Amino acid sequence: MDIASDYVDYARGSRFQDLPPEVVDYAKILILDTLGVIIAGSSAKGIGTFADLLRDWGGKPESSIFIYGDKVPAPNAVAGNAAMARANDFDAFHEKAMVHITAPIVPGCLAVAEKIGGINGQDFLNAIVLGIEIMARLGLSLESLFLKTGFQTTNHIGSFGNALAAGKLLQLDRQKMIHALGITYGQIAGTMQTSVEGTVMVRLQQGFAAQIGIFSAILAERGIDGPQEVFQGKFGYFPVFHQNRYDPALATRGLGREYEITNVSIKSFPCCFLCHFAISAMLQLRQEEKIDPQEVEQIRVRINQGVFNVVCDPLPSKRNSTTAAEALFSLPYTVASALVRGHVTLEDFTVEAIQDPGVREIAQKVTPVVDEEIEKQYGRAMGPAVVEVSLKNGRKTSRRVDMVKGHPQNPMSLTECEEKFRACLRSSAKPLGERKASALIQALRNLETVSDVSQLVDYLR
Repeated sequence: MDIASDYVDYARGSRFQDLPPEVVDYAKILILDTLGVIIAGSSAKGIGTFADLLRDWGGKPESSIFIYGDKVPAPNAVAGNAAMARANDFDAFHEKAMVHITAPIVPGCLAVAEKIGGINGQDFLNAIVLGIEIMARLGLSLESLFLKTGFQTTNHIGSFGNALAAGKLLQLDRQKMIHALGITYGQIAGTMQTSVEGTVMVRLQQGFAAQIGIFSAILAERGIDGPQEVFQGKFGYFPVFHQNRYDPALATRGLGREYEITNVSIKSFPCCFLCHFAISAMLQLRQEEKIDPQEVEQIRVRINQGVFNVVCDPLPSKRNSTTAAEALFSLPYTVASALVRGHVTLEDFTVEAIQDPGVREIAQKVTPVVDEEIEKQYGRAMGPAVVEVSLKNGRKTSRRVDMVKGHPQNPMSLTECEEKFRACLRSSAKPLGERKASALIQALRNLETVSDVSQLVDYLR
């Protein structure tokens, strides 16, 4: 049997009542975090254009485009909302599975819930958790992820996770849920080239991934069938996209008993997670060593090859970012911002901030190098970063960071998450106001008691 059957059996059998309290609590925090980054992403370059197109197309008013307000068919609404979630690269990340795990699932489940109506908080939370659990298992099972294959794994995995979460909310029977996965497989796409070049498309392709899952579940509901050997068939996902380099045991291990959602990291910085370790190391050095940027001779950052490929190559371009989409994927820029400003925030990715002469001067001094030992230990994943600063007076100092703030073992508190949420409000394309923000936070704190989660959308437009 293909593991599609295992995933469907897990999804259909999952119940809110079986979720441990810590899973429910963390799911609510991740939903708050995702809605915050969606709000901030609404003003990012390209998002308004995308939202306007979706609104111009119109169609059956099923689900809302957040912040912009119009209702459109559910697959189109989730395309826009998931694109906002990824726009600033500020969304939650599963470090071991190496996937952006909430950006497709949270807006996907909200769009379906709004389309259906009457979905209570418990069923909504359960759908969020099962989608995340499936995504995590798929990511964990793969031997080589986007750092080496070039495929944008989040796009693929997010589509599958959304198809199952949507299928659960739509109450699809077993066969239709398998068809939803098969229909999804026929549409998945997405590569890392757009990330390497720093184009707006990196935002939109995340939206397309979420859209595919919702669209596929709806097609299956209407009776369209798809292949059943989705993952392990002759031309299934594992042999076609990963040359069968995966661990089938990890693809299903612990489903329904162990919860990977509690291993999801919440981002402290609005940029590619591959930069976070070096940013954290530089911020530590700046604070503890009182480094004056004008006295810096050179900054060496030791990382693994996969990190180098995505956020350091080609180095001349990474040192001279001109747009937010480029700077989000630039280790030299983000490290330079950390040293010069003492922070890396949403405000550091405006056109004016990116062109800051002081930051650009330091970016020229950032030299990333592949560390053989780090590569040996962390070749599959992102691994730690070691930042070494050489000063003009000959003094040298360094810091190594293996775990960043926001990791479950170094978590952000609920208060810190709420502060991040409110900071995101400042970047909204349309002011929401304190009343809506407070009401949304309160609703999420008590989400399991909400009778219809569509009310959450009222606070997002």
